[in-house]
Amino acid sequence: MTPFAVLRHACGLSQREAAELLRVGIPSVKQWEAARAAGPGVLRELAALAQQIDRSAAQTLEAMRELTARHEGPIEIGYPADDHEARALGYPCVGAWKAMLARVLPHIWAERVVLVPRGSTPGTAAAAQAHGC
Repeated sequence: MTPFAVLRHACGLSQREAAELLRVGIPSVKQWEAARAAGPGVLRELAALAQQIDRSAAQTLEAMRELTARHEGPIEIGYPADDHEARALGYPCVGAWKAMLARVLPHIWAERVVLVPRGSTPGTAAAAQAHGC
């Protein structure tokens, strides 16, 4: 395992998504994972994405804790259906959004969380509108 592979997985990226994000071909991604060292710029870009995901997870967790203190029912989280929607939320792809949620779920009562497509209910439609999506 290489540092590139660890960071790619931490960001929730598939090899295709990593290639698109880094604007390289999939063969480069495969080489960086197998043995060839990725350049420092590549590693910095993935590390920056991992930090962005961590910050977003912390903000999401804080918002969810505030919500659960006021609300007894399930917490509805609208998920991006595709990479276009993920980009509208500030993530390069759905995989990165899932990586953020994976950091949140262990810290809340996951059985109270209901994942729904964004915009499919009044709550998720309002959240999408609030984010300008």
